[in-house]
Amino acid sequence: ALMANSPNPFNPSTQIAYDVPQQARITLSVFNVLGQEVVRLVDQVQAPGRYVVTWNGRNARGADVSSGVYLYRLTSGTGYSDTRRMTLLK
Repeated sequence: ALMANSPNPFNPSTQIAYDVPQQARITLSVFNVLGQEVVRLVDQVQAPGRYVVTWNGRNARGADVSSGVYLYRLTSGTGYSDTRRMTLLK
């Protein structure tokens, strides 16, 4: 299960929580509104449990991203996928 990020809108960082019911490869990525991947926050096999990841508003190269709406998507090796919106305000 993918939870809403907190806080939203955010500046300078936000936390994204999710639950993993069984061991699986988990990928959590942030995308811009054009569908381009901005950063991949998680890409590994994880055991069952609740996880919280912090996104600091930076892309994969470490540069600050601009204000706006971003999407974050959680996908699991079990076939689960969910996407939510968040807003970065500077």
